[in-house]
Amino acid sequence: MAALGRRALAVGLGLSLLAAGSIASAQERWVAAYAFSPSSTAGPTGPRSAPNPNDVRGPLGPEIVEGVTLTQTALVTASGERIRLRLSNAYGAEPVTLGAVTVRLGDVTREVRFNGERSLVMPAGTPLVSDPVDLPVAALDRLNVSIALPDITRLPTHRWRQTLRGSDGVESAPMRLGALLAGIEVESATPTGVIVAFGDSITEGTGALPDGPGGWPERLAARMVEAGRPWAIINAGIGGNRLLHQGSGPSGLERLDADALTPSGARCLILLEGINDIGRPARAEYAHQAIDADDLIAAYRQVIRRAYAAGLKVVLATVPPFEGANYFTREGETIRQAVNAWLRDQTEVDAVVDFDAALRDPSAHSRLQAAFHSGDWLHPSDAGYQAMAEAIPLSACD
Repeated sequence: MAALGRRALAVGLGLSLLAAGSIASAQERWVAAYAFSPSSTAGPTGPRSAPNPNDVRGPLGPEIVEGVTLTQTALVTASGERIRLRLSNAYGAEPVTLGAVTVRLGDVTREVRFNGERSLVMPAGTPLVSDPVDLPVAALDRLNVSIALPDITRLPTHRWRQTLRGSDGVESAPMRLGALLAGIEVESATPTGVIVAFGDSITEGTGALPDGPGGWPERLAARMVEAGRPWAIINAGIGGNRLLHQGSGPSGLERLDADALTPSGARCLILLEGINDIGRPARAEYAHQAIDADDLIAAYRQVIRRAYAAGLKVVLATVPPFEGANYFTREGETIRQAVNAWLRDQTEVDAVVDFDAALRDPSAHSRLQAAFHSGDWLHPSDAGYQAMAEAIPLSACD
């Protein structure tokens, strides 16, 4: 009887392990194919800049809405037969009531449910994952995700270009509105790895023309698709973000796990961050957060250790030039040069991408090439973002 009991236990354990393996295998098929990182109001707040009526992203929209539907276009970078959405109220102080949520690809529209429900309340401080939606997608498809908000809702801090439709059915022109959509996952039939592009506005894509190819992560995704390489790319950039300090959202070190290390299928991290750590202390409200090159290098090493512990490969990028930007100083340029020298010489990561060399003016290394900036001598133009994408070896994460 004892032997029989042990045998039964062994069979039971074997079946359990097989079941666990099946579950893990099913989970591994879901890969992150689009991301939009939640943000917060934490950190120093400086004087608000006057709205730029000529901002190519559109005007600033309202912070509080009621009885409207927001529609956001998302570029997916993986192919599959089903998708699911990730919404986030991570930094919200109040619950958000969701009405109908739909996703549209071309002429096909699908209803999105959450635990079988068409509408629900998303508590403050929480993310939300939808039920799977039968909607075949191909890498580089653009999906329109619409979220109805029937009640008074304070939108998240992190804004993205969206349209707003009221109860009269009239849809607005595109404007920058707080985004509840935090990600799209695809159930991939092929072994697809995910590269997380992590950083600030130069990763998010500020300066790229709307409805174009996007910033360097999206252009890298297009290169991967054209080359038939099995990588999806998600963009975890937040405008104004810094590695070491809060302000324009949680610091890079603070949000690293949630935004870079745990997305479904994440296998490689490309990090471009540091210019705001260097530049912002030139402003009075950030002067108490001045850094030196060693501080930023120590932050990079924290990212490296944590990413490797999570099983990701690591690619670091040099910090592009910023002379002419509104927070440029010679002291900041000295820090940038020292940081870039360390990045080029260190041997702690899998690869280094030299965005500085790709973008700088050959006759003035502290400035971007005129054709490569979008007008503020900080954010690249479409041509600049293309040069950045082409500077990344397609094998960098292999």
